[in-house]
Amino acid sequence: MSTAMHRLWVLLMVSLVMSTQPACSEDRVVFHGLDYNFAVNSPGVELLDCLYGEMLGKHTRQEVESGRARRGECFNGAGTMLLGDFLYVKWRDEATGQVYEDRVDLKSRLPSAKEMQGQTVYFLVDSNQLYVYLIPDRDWDTKRNHLPPGKPANGPDIYAYLDVKTLYPDNAPPKVRGGRPNARAAREAAERAKP
Repeated sequence: MSTAMHRLWVLLMVSLVMSTQPACSEDRVVFHGLDYNFAVNSPGVELLDCLYGEMLGKHTRQEVESGRARRGECFNGAGTMLLGDFLYVKWRDEATGQVYEDRVDLKSRLPSAKEMQGQTVYFLVDSNQLYVYLIPDRDWDTKRNHLPPGKPANGPDIYAYLDVKTLYPDNAPPKVRGGRPNARAAREAAERAKP
């Protein structure tokens, strides 16, 4: 094969690979959210860093690594965006000053892009353990995705009425976590009073 033919072949292969890249990514672009509220659900914990796939605040990892943007708090909201393959969270226990970090593989834990429509990835820290939940899409009129009768509530206090799924850690039993101090104290007192 001549040098010109070899270059043409390489150019065609590179073009083919580049043309398939957007198609691979677009099938993972869906309206969904990423949310957290450390002030309410993780008292005594300071969020230091967070990365959801390629999203970082309003900037991508590429913008941060190139120096065009500074790393800050994690994106907190919803929109049409690429499903994150992972969630990285770094935090400090304010009482001890100890710094922790965890990286969760979401690629195998999140549903398909079609099923993910309108859902929210929610994370919090409890006793220096990262918890990641999938908050379902919901509406009040039909009570779609509300907690079925008899099923224990799970996840962040604010979503205790929904059928929330724990994404991480694996095999964590259902438990309501976080919430305003009065609600948290009442819930913990009720748990202690059980036989």
